[in-house]
Amino acid sequence: MSAVLPVENPPGIERAYRMRVYPTRVQGRQLAQLVGATRFVWNWALARRSSAYRADGTKLNWIALSREFTQLRAAPDTAWLGDLPREPFNQILRDQERAFAAFFAKRAKYPRFRRRGVPHGIRFTMDQRREQLDRGEEGKRWARVNLPGLGTLKLRRTEELAGRLRSVTLRREGQAWYASITADGVQAQACAPTCAPAARAVLGVDVGLKDLVVRSDGQRVPAPAALRSSLARLRRYQRHYVRQRDAAARRQGLDPAAPFPKGTRIQVSNRMRRTQQRVAALHARIGAVRREALHRATTDIVRCAQVICLEDLAVKAMARGMGRRSFRRSVANAAPGELRRQITYKAQWAGRQISVVDRWYPSSKTCSACGAVNKALTLNQRRWTCAVCGTEHDRDDNAATNIEREGLRLIASPTPMSGGIDARGDLSAVAEAQVIALPQHRRSLKRELVARRCAPHRPKRRSGTGGKGGA
Repeated sequence: MSAVLPVENPPGIERAYRMRVYPTRVQGRQLAQLVGATRFVWNWALARRSSAYRADGTKLNWIALSREFTQLRAAPDTAWLGDLPREPFNQILRDQERAFAAFFAKRAKYPRFRRRGVPHGIRFTMDQRREQLDRGEEGKRWARVNLPGLGTLKLRRTEELAGRLRSVTLRREGQAWYASITADGVQAQACAPTCAPAARAVLGVDVGLKDLVVRSDGQRVPAPAALRSSLARLRRYQRHYVRQRDAAARRQGLDPAAPFPKGTRIQVSNRMRRTQQRVAALHARIGAVRREALHRATTDIVRCAQVICLEDLAVKAMARGMGRRSFRRSVANAAPGELRRQITYKAQWAGRQISVVDRWYPSSKTCSACGAVNKALTLNQRRWTCAVCGTEHDRDDNAATNIEREGLRLIASPTPMSGGIDARGDLSAVAEAQVIALPQHRRSLKRELVARRCAPHRPKRRSGTGGKGGA
C-alpha cells in the first residue's frame, strides 16, 4: 500500500552509537566465553520451553526460566556459568520471550536453536543510578565503559555521546569487536548538526542493483564493488578450508563424502582456525564497505530535499522471486531495505518528509513526458522509446522522475490508498507547480489499480474428465 509518512520532530529521539572496542587479551577471552555461554543459555531455555509444552502444555515465561537458571548456575556441572556476569543471560531470556511473542502473534517463525560459529551480540543494560560510561571530552579520542565481570573497556570515540545511555551491545566482526550504545532523549540537533536547509523541494529515489540509487536530479550512486571484487578470494579461502576440514575428518576415520554422524565434532587445527579468521575478516571488510556506501548515499539524499519520494519494494520477494544466485546476491549486496530504513530515521532527525509510492505503480513503464504506459517493457531493456511521443528514456532515470511526481501527487491530493492523510506540509511554490503539472492519466491509473486489487477473486476452473472445459 502507498503511504505518506509525515515525519515529526519530537523533543527527544532514540538512536545508537557504534564504536570500535579495544579489549585487552584477557577481556577478549572473556568476551568469547560470554558469546558461547549466551548461546548455551538460549538453547537451554528453548529446550525447556519446548519440552514443558510437549509434556503437559505448560507455557514457561522468562521469569520462570530465570528462577530455573539460578539453580542451573549453582549445579555442579554448570557451575562455570556462575563465574560470568548475570546481565547478558537475563537479556537472552528476554530476547527469547520477545521471539515467542512474535511467533504467537504470527509475525515470525518458531525460534530456532543457535549453532556454533554464528556471531551473536552480548547486551548489558546501563545502571541509571550511576555513571558507567566515561563519555570523554570534546576532541578526545577515547571513551571508556565499565561493565560487570569485564572491567573497563576502551572505545574509539567518533562523536559526542548525547542523551540518556540505556544499553551496550558487544558484537564481534572478524577479529574486531564493536559496541552499539543505545540512547534516548537525544535532541535532533545533536543527531544532524550539519544538516542545512534543503536545496530542493522534492526528490524521487529509485533503488537499483547495479546503481545503488538513481535520483530524479540525475545523480547516480553505483553499488559498492567490494563483494564482486572479493568473491574470487572468498571462494579460494572457503575451498581451502573445506580441503582442510576433509583432511581432518579422514584423520578421525570419517568419510568426507558421506554425512557425518550426529554429534560428531571435527577437531580444528591452528591452520584451519587461521583460514576461518581470513574468511571472517574478508566478510567484515565487505560489510564495512557496504555500510559506508549506504550511509553516504542516504545522508546526501536527506540533506538534498525536503520531501523524499520512495518506492515501496518487496525486498524478500525480490530475493526469492529469481532463481539465479547472482541476482539474489545482488539484491543482498544492494540492501534496499536497509537503505529505506536509514533514509527514514535520518529524515526524522533532519525534519524531512517521506512519501512512499505503491509498489504496483508502473514507474519504469510509464513515460514521464506524456504518461503512456509501455506494457511490453521487460527487465532486460535498460533504454526504451515511447511509442506515443517518441521520447527516449533511460529506465532508471525515468522511474526516478515518475516516483517524484507520484509522491508529490500523494501529498497534494491523497487517495484512499494512501490512508487519506493530508500531509501537504510546507511545500514550496516549485513543488506546487509540479503537482499541478502532473499528467491526468495518473488519477485514472490509480483508480484502475485500486479496482483491480479490490475485484473479487475468481477461483480457477477445474478440468474434469469430460473434456478441456470440465463437466
